[in-house]
Amino acid sequence: MGFDRKQKHGEREGKALPPRTSATQSQSVNAAPFLGNRQATPSSVLAVQRMAGNAAATAYVQRVTDEEREKANKRRERWAERDIARGGTQAAESFTTHDTPFGPYNERPGRGGAPYITTNMDQYPGTQKTYGRYVREEESQFIGLVPELDAEQFLPLVEALKGKRLSKEEIEGLSDDQCRAAATLMGIASAEAVREPGALKHIRSALRRQADPSHEAPEFLEDYPQGRVGGTQHENNIRSGRTRRATPEVNTINDASSSSDESTSRRRR
Repeated sequence: MGFDRKQKHGEREGKALPPRTSATQSQSVNAAPFLGNRQATPSSVLAVQRMAGNAAATAYVQRVTDEEREKANKRRERWAERDIARGGTQAAESFTTHDTPFGPYNERPGRGGAPYITTNMDQYPGTQKTYGRYVREEESQFIGLVPELDAEQFLPLVEALKGKRLSKEEIEGLSDDQCRAAATLMGIASAEAVREPGALKHIRSALRRQADPSHEAPEFLEDYPQGRVGGTQHENNIRSGRTRRATPEVNTINDASSSSDESTSRRRR
């Protein structure tokens, strides 16, 4: 757990994942004023990179427009409306075990009607206890469900979340711990859809971005802010105008596949 996904490229091979926060808070604050009102040139971008890291420079140069942000808002609203029109995902009424291509997960009624997701050692013998959050930094290492998976394993996970069958080859490369993490992610994604209509498509797009080896695990929480601790009110805050979507989330929503690939069937129970 917690090893760099870029291992296959020979970078930091076999070494524990270092803190991958692209820039400290103080660096991020200072990055944008560095350029002031001047035009972004290759030399100035390099200067920002040195000062605040690649992520901050990219965010400055590629900041989304209001038009792109409004497009993302409308897409997210349509996803929610479509889920509601289909009847939504059903809340858990009792303890139930669900099968996935990676293995089983359990759900039981949780607070607010959304299922509480678990797995156990009987289902995954010899594995480590699964940390039930997407990403968390602990002791200079990122842990959680997203860091557990390698970049090439996210596209099969996204396909499984869309209800597609996976081939043996797409699954056999995962360790038992990775299968447990992938199954737990599938359960949590379904639970999120109960809490917030439209969330499942948003999560799929955020997970798809993790298939890029250069897209680090902590960026998942920028692509899907609801996944942060205390993030359950994020969508309500967007709709009420108390906050607006940041660039990574806007890009994640607008990069999602078109609704034409969506099944109209409800979740089977």
